[in-house]
Amino acid sequence: MFLEKFSDDKTPTMLLKELGSLKMEGKEKVRDFNQRFIHILNKLVVDTKPHDSITTGYYTFALPTRIT
Repeated sequence: MFLEKFSDDKTPTMLLKELGSLKMEGKEKVRDFNQRFIHILNKLVVDTKPHDSITTGYYTFALPTRIT
């Protein structure tokens, strides 16, 4: 019952899509954004994690232009 209510049933494909479409919110602190980004990244199993260069691309794309 607990797992049914609180488990995260997202597939690796869904997690990759979420990671790729993640954006830093307007007044969000970088620390908070990092936590959200890492949380999604850590849900991916080793076999489905993108290469480091792709992960870096997702991360920099998610940042506002004033930071990059």
